[in-house]
Amino acid sequence: MRWRRSAGRGTADGASTARPWPVRAYLLLIVGVFVLAVVAATGYGFAWSSAQARDDATREMALQSRRAADSIASAIATGRTTVEGLAAQPGLDKVFVSAEACQLTTDGAGAFTSVRLDLVAADGRVACTSKPSPQVTSAKVHAGSAWLPAALRAKGTAVDWRAEDRATHTAAVVITAPIRRGTRTVGTVALFAHVPPAAPALARDVAGIRHESFTIVDRATHAVVTTSESAPRGSRATRFPGGRATGDWDGIDGSRRLFASADVAAAPWRVYAGERRSAVLADARGALSRQALVGLLALLVLAASVWLLNRRVAGPLRTVTAAVARAGRAPDGTRVDEAGPAELQRLAREFNSMLDVRAGHNAQLVHQATHDPMTGLPNKLLLRDRLDGALRADGDGDPCVAVLWIGIGRLDIVHDGFGHEVGDRISVEVSARLSRTLRASDALARFSGHEFVVLCHDVTAEEVADVVERLQRCLRQPFRGPEGEIVLQSSIGIARARRSATSADQLLREADSAMREAKATGQDAYEFDGVLQQRATRHLAVEREILHGLQRDEFLVYYQPLVDVETGTIMGTEALVRWEHPERGLVSPMEFIGVAEETGQIAAIGRLVLERACAQAAEWAAAGHPLRMSVNVAVDQLRDEQLPALVAQVLADTGLPPDQLCLEITESSLVREFEQGASALARLRALGVHLAIDDFGTGYSSLSYLHDLPIDELKVDRSFIARLDRDRQDDRDRHMVEAVVGMARALGLTVVAEGVETAEQLEFLAALHCPIAQGYLFAQPQPADRMLELLARQRDAALLGLAG
Repeated sequence: MRWRRSAGRGTADGASTARPWPVRAYLLLIVGVFVLAVVAATGYGFAWSSAQARDDATREMALQSRRAADSIASAIATGRTTVEGLAAQPGLDKVFVSAEACQLTTDGAGAFTSVRLDLVAADGRVACTSKPSPQVTSAKVHAGSAWLPAALRAKGTAVDWRAEDRATHTAAVVITAPIRRGTRTVGTVALFAHVPPAAPALARDVAGIRHESFTIVDRATHAVVTTSESAPRGSRATRFPGGRATGDWDGIDGSRRLFASADVAAAPWRVYAGERRSAVLADARGALSRQALVGLLALLVLAASVWLLNRRVAGPLRTVTAAVARAGRAPDGTRVDEAGPAELQRLAREFNSMLDVRAGHNAQLVHQATHDPMTGLPNKLLLRDRLDGALRADGDGDPCVAVLWIGIGRLDIVHDGFGHEVGDRISVEVSARLSRTLRASDALARFSGHEFVVLCHDVTAEEVADVVERLQRCLRQPFRGPEGEIVLQSSIGIARARRSATSADQLLREADSAMREAKATGQDAYEFDGVLQQRATRHLAVEREILHGLQRDEFLVYYQPLVDVETGTIMGTEALVRWEHPERGLVSPMEFIGVAEETGQIAAIGRLVLERACAQAAEWAAAGHPLRMSVNVAVDQLRDEQLPALVAQVLADTGLPPDQLCLEITESSLVREFEQGASALARLRALGVHLAIDDFGTGYSSLSYLHDLPIDELKVDRSFIARLDRDRQDDRDRHMVEAVVGMARALGLTVVAEGVETAEQLEFLAALHCPIAQGYLFAQPQPADRMLELLARQRDAALLGLAG
């Protein structure tokens, strides 16, 4: 297979790949990106310059508007001082009788260039003025002015910002102070500051050489009081838009203006300083032109650089690329010719070295992917590949392919006792022993820390048995440990198949199942057969059917009575689960309980039985049949820390008193889970429920357990009861039952005999004073309705006995 270079990787000839770009294309791309960058930078620079110019102009106009507002406020304050001083002169009221000696003078101040001072009588006539004219001295010129009555009523100086000078018919700010004769006001001193010239005066005095305009606006109505702008003919722009402090608007003269504002202290006016936006942005446009020129020059420099790079760099690179392409098209092992200039020869040598390094790295990666890092043996990936090849190979006659799955036991103990270093060393020694024992044609692989797999080619059944025997013999030999010899255990699963008769995965799965069966049954080796396959298939089928049965509510609860041996009355009942299969009918617990325990589905079944049994016991108690309900608890439930909480919740939901519930735990479960089981039983006992050990005598428990566990009763296993009347010559079972009853009585425990089926067994139990019995002699497990009928018959019989 030949290789060729592509964009970022080598690909086999014939593969679809994108054509790589030449160096010239990258250079053109650089130019294009640079042009875009120049355009973007120019645009950003113009935007930034414009924003900066607006901000600078706005700050400047805010300062100018504040100065203008201060100028207006200062002029008004000067006018108030003038008016107050004139009004305070003694004898000023005589001017209204004789004005011959009256002389008033006043000059403009600050923003107000047109100012006139009048002494106005109460009837509106001007007795004396600083600027005599026929209009001012006409009879009662100020009569009817809105500011006059307020001025006459005022106790001191007053300012009217929205007044009108009747003499000149112009808007004016009127500053007044009353003139009194005794306690009576006979007139007022009035200073008229004419408004229209104020804005042009501010533009001339405050703005200076700048092009700012000033507009005075009434804050309440937004009406334009006066402005320095020249309104075009027919303009009706008499209001300022909104009450914004800064921004832009179409000015009175029609030009777009930026503005900033400031309020006049103690006045209803706001002063707006404005400047044409075109003037503000003129500097930004100039900067834009300069940036564009710089960008053009930079582009020219870049173009010259690209031309030089294409001539001095792209040419040599194209030569090297052609050489590498020729090497890629050559057969495997061919290197790039080390010819041409010194630089190209060096590059060719480096490329050849890279090919060698890549070949070594590829080999190393393949080995790491297909071999176990600790033992160096093939891993499951490589063995599965070899097994596929063996099954596909041609062959005739008796020889076949066999897979041996070896499970090494006790390695966990080695790891826990001596550490992983010792455990790993023993694993390596195990692999070495197995390798030395096998034939040259066999393949050994490590599948996990404790499991090895052997692939045997062209072997007969006798040869497989011989290989297995040799493997077991080598593994029985003790291993040297830090503190002495270590003996391991092994279980070997065997699976054989004719070539092309099965798949590799299936053969491995069968060998694994056979190894687990050997380990479970305590055998050294086990060969996969039809029985094991059927059992595995049946196990999976039952597992699925249990799940469906739980979903479809196919599990029922049957009840078997517990009988008082002395009186023969029913004093309790045990809840037993049954499975009403839609196709197979009523299924025995022996067929599904083991599968449910292995798959963890026993917890759901146990909860279902507990809930229904407690509800049924509460229902019977309400009907006049208070019975103690016994419910079995599986080992998975015993491990669940939530079991006490579940029991408490079920008792609360059903209303069943705790002392009417007895939980039964098998002796074998307690032996396996003693510490956790003892803790769970203590918490259950705290709820007030009774606790019993079921199948007592089958779990090899220590008698000290009976003293340490918080139990109330023992249920003697049915196997002992069944043998009581089988062989009268052998009294060992009788003595066993006698011993259990006596021991339980001494420990204060109640004894229940399971599996009582004959009158002779019952008679023997009565003689031992065994208090409670259970079995087919009294009744079989039955549904709740039939159990209720049995209880009703017992109650009727008791009533007849009392009547007799």
